[in-house]
Order: sequence, then C-alpha cells, then structure tokens
Amino acid sequence: MTGIRSQIVVGLDGSPESLTAARWAAHDARLRGLSLHLVHTYSIPAVGMIGYTVPTALTDGLYATGEQILADARTELYAAHPDLEITDRLVQADPRPVLVQASRGAALTVVGTRGGGRIPDVVLGSVAVHVAAHAHSPVAVIPNGSAAPSGADGPVRLGVDGSRISEAAVEFAFDEADRRRVPLQAVIVWDDADLRGLVAAGTPLDLVEDGKEHALLAEQLAGWRDKYPDVVVEPVVRRGRAAEALLRADAAGPDPQMIVVGSRGRGGFAGLLLGSTSHSLIGHSRWPVLVVRPHAR
Repeated sequence: MTGIRSQIVVGLDGSPESLTAARWAAHDARLRGLSLHLVHTYSIPAVGMIGYTVPTALTDGLYATGEQILADARTELYAAHPDLEITDRLVQADPRPVLVQASRGAALTVVGTRGGGRIPDVVLGSVAVHVAAHAHSPVAVIPNGSAAPSGADGPVRLGVDGSRISEAAVEFAFDEADRRRVPLQAVIVWDDADLRGLVAAGTPLDLVEDGKEHALLAEQLAGWRDKYPDVVVEPVVRRGRAAEALLRADAAGPDPQMIVVGSRGRGGFAGLLLGSTSHSLIGHSRWPVLVVRPHAR
C-alpha cells in the first residue's frame, strides 16, 4: 500500500442500504485496526425561478437531518465496536466528488448499492459506480443485508483474468483472506460461447482450453501463495460470462464473504475506468464487491 492510510471511509445518506454499508465498514475497520470516517453530503434543490431563493429553513433542515444521520450511525456503531475510533464529516456537495476526494487518504472506501433516491439504476450509476471508477483507494460496494457477522467462514472469492491489471486485486484478496483467516477461492472464467453447440462438454478441445486457463491461473497465483503461505487457495476454472460465473453460488460450500475484482480486465479498452464485469457485479451481487483499480493501493 502506498503511503500510510489509517482509515476506512464510508458514505452515509440516511438509507438502510448506506447504514448496512457503515456496519460492514466498521467491522472491516476493526479487523484492520483502522479508524472509521463517516461522510454525509446534502444538496440544495435547484431553483428554476428567477428571483427565488431557497428558504433558510430548508437549508437548516437538511443540515440538521445530516447531523442526525451521522449521530445515529455513530451511536449504533460505537455500541457494536466500543473501541473503534469514529470521525465524521457533513458537507453540502455532490457525494461523488466528495467521496472520491476522501478516498485519497483511505485504505478502503465503502458505499451501499442503493441510496436515498429510491431509483436504483440512477442512484447506482451516480454514486457507487462513479466512486468505484474514480476512487484513489479500493472500493467496497455493499448490498443491503450483507453486514459481515463475526465468525463468518465463507471464502474470499477473487476474480482474475491473467492480466497484470488484476495484480492489485490479487494482492488485496490474499491480504483479506489472510486477515480473516478464511480460504481464498481464485476464479478464472473463459467464455465458451464460440464452442457452445459445436462441441460437447468434456471433448478434447474443451478440456485443452480448461487446461490453459488452469495454467494461467496457477502462474498468476504462484508468487502470492509464497507470500501468504497460511492462506488456503482453491483454484477454480469456470465457463461462461465472467460476471455470471463469479456470482454463481457453490452447491457444496458456503457463500463467499466478498468478491474481489480489478476495475477492468484484459478485454477492456485502455481508457475504460470501470469494465463491464465489475459494473455488472456491483449491480447484481448479493455479496460485497470490492473493486481494486491499478495503483489504488
């Protein structure tokens, strides 16, 4: 990790989803021995009438509501984690640039998948995806209901593609698995669309491609296995579209605690900040999704 980043930042907007994100962030901060920084922003509604000004009572009300949101969150989080250092910030601004700026000093920036706007796709696109694409730290996007329970034993699921772009995600995932004392499930996915309908599963052509992906996965994990000898690694090769394969539950094992991916993969455009796989995971995962951009650690 570059520099000393001693806090985890979480965005709060008063919605149940953002409170779930704060609970998850508090749990992770305690595991890491870091402080927690709560951020709440509010915006003054745009006025379209010439000569009309926003009533002071409205501005004061939004400020007071923001203070209450932060106070309520602090009270709950202190009750669960009495020794956790918690700070907060209330600011009149768009949450997107505020959280991106706050991420400069953060080990991790945490947001919920849905916000107070109640329009899922719009809110998701305007906050969670923006922060995941532009933050200076890794970003955790937390779906509602996924606050990490103590003693959870599900693996950390890592999505890799063999590219150097995903190296930061590999390091992050090994570090999380080591800290949580859980296995690391490293998944590489190849799209079998070109073969589907042409060859049957289990044919030599099919198995050769599986073998290539296993070799690619082993190569990418080799050095990290040496660095984290206590982490039990389960290499997995899956077929299909990457996001769908990473979201697939294991019939025989526990659900993952989180999914860790890079911001874009080997098939992404060079100027693309957030790839289609990470974007799809953020929108559809029922588990926390951690997006790690290159140079964001």
